[in-house]
Amino acid sequence: MNRRILTVASGAVQQLRGIKKHPFPVTFENVVFPPNGQMKLPSMPTEPFYDAEKGEYKYKTTKRMIEARGVEEIHTDLIHKQYGLAAISGGFISSADFKFLEDRINKNLIDKQFAIWRVDPPWLPRTKKAQGTRLGGGKGSIQKYVTPVRANRIILEVGGHITEVEARAFLMYLCERFSFPAEFVSEEILQERRQEEARIRANNTNKFDWDKVIKYNMQNCTSWLSNYDIMWRGKYK
Repeated sequence: MNRRILTVASGAVQQLRGIKKHPFPVTFENVVFPPNGQMKLPSMPTEPFYDAEKGEYKYKTTKRMIEARGVEEIHTDLIHKQYGLAAISGGFISSADFKFLEDRINKNLIDKQFAIWRVDPPWLPRTKKAQGTRLGGGKGSIQKYVTPVRANRIILEVGGHITEVEARAFLMYLCERFSFPAEFVSEEILQERRQEEARIRANNTNKFDWDKVIKYNMQNCTSWLSNYDIMWRGKYK
């Protein structure tokens, strides 16, 4: 019995004395820094600049919800191939949201890390009437300006000498700031998502898809489908 205990104990000691395996250190050989050398997020203006000499002036308009409808077709890739935030569905970003993101992200960036905006400064006016004002009398005064974004739009990017764990640590909770759903994305996540979509399209054996249903007007669907359903195949609203 004692011999057996000694044998087990000696085997445990040999495992403890074995070579410890450590993960390979992360290298940043392919990192591309911004060409202008600006590492921090710049401040977004709260309102657009109007040149009076050119006849530009402030104007009031409707909410223009169409600006946030559908899917983004251009700004869907990460320029620096690292990490960022992307919109899941359309919405509007206010100047207060830009200020909050700027303060939080610039505070968390350390040496050889950078962040860039991928959206335009606020340009769409939002009007509001004073409290207690009677109905009628036209639109109220301009309260603020917002930036519309569509689904899959890259909002900002973070890169440099930073790992995915570090980027997730201070980007995930920023998604709760937006009035629309947003998500953390990386170059690897986007590539895997596109490969999975291509695999599903290639291996799909279902004969009934949006293209065939619309082409043959099954169950008279074109009479109740909107133009946006036909354009985006029912995926976006």
